[in-house]
Amino acid sequence: MRQIQREAGRAHIADVASVLFIEGGYANTSVKSVAAAAKVAEATVFNLFDTKATLLREALARRVMEVVGGWSESLAEMERRDDPGDVIDLFNRFDEQVAPRALGVVRVFLEAAAVDADVAEAWRISEETRCEIQQQILDVLERGGWLRTDRTRDQMARDLWLTASPELYLKARNSELDDETYWAWRAATLKALLLAPS
Repeated sequence: MRQIQREAGRAHIADVASVLFIEGGYANTSVKSVAAAAKVAEATVFNLFDTKATLLREALARRVMEVVGGWSESLAEMERRDDPGDVIDLFNRFDEQVAPRALGVVRVFLEAAAVDADVAEAWRISEETRCEIQQQILDVLERGGWLRTDRTRDQMARDLWLTASPELYLKARNSELDDETYWAWRAATLKALLLAPS
């Protein structure tokens, strides 16, 4: 029972912290302010999360899990397609839904990674995971016989990872590029980088 209460307390504090980190940024959000918003003692926060960086990682991990929940269903739909352009369009559509909700998480992670080595390491691991997950699209294209053969898989995995990065979407939003133009550009770019010429 005590373990269940501990996990519920961690979840509550992490959820409160994620909102504060996204609204105020990493540097401007203190553990004291998280404790006050969560209606717990500051010592409780430190008891459950050793450091502010640990709290951030847990808070953002919970938010990311909310955001990427539909990936398996999208991938299954990609597997059913018989047109490689449709596969990339479905991948883009998934990211179109996820990206606006993930922007706050990305901003906070990048801000915190610049000043905290633990967060920087967590971001590096997160990016490795994103790269691995994205390669499932290469698997779908390869099984369909649609993947380019004039480039190595590692080159295409790198190109996919770079082109479909949250930082690139963040830059597009910061430059006031409208979403329709950005997503059209990204789809065309991925098709050129990954698909065998027809």
